Amino acid sequence: MTAIFGIPLLIGLLLMILWIASTAVAATVEGWESVDPEQRYGRTGRFVLVAFIGFGMAGISTLYAGAHQLLAIGAGIAGAIGLGIVSTWLGPDSEA
Repeated sequence: MTAIFGIPLLIGLLLMILWIASTAVAATVEGWESVDPEQRYGRTGRFVLVAFIGFGMAGISTLYAGAHQLLAIGAGIAGAIGLGIVSTWLGPDSEA
């Protein structure tokens, strides 16, 4: 059951590292502006990325707290939606 939350958390963290690295490359290397994930994927991409992280973190935390498995899945879904809303609200404005 832990893998249901651990795998999305790992994927989300790896995607976050790639997001940060490609943002840094786009900001510092001339001519590589097209690599910027905020321009390529925007709010939708950011929402998907943090949904993985939110689902994994909330679900695995609830599971390790000793709650029932269905409650852990519900908490994971709530975590994904909640973190997605926060990222949309606090993230940079999309200028598409």
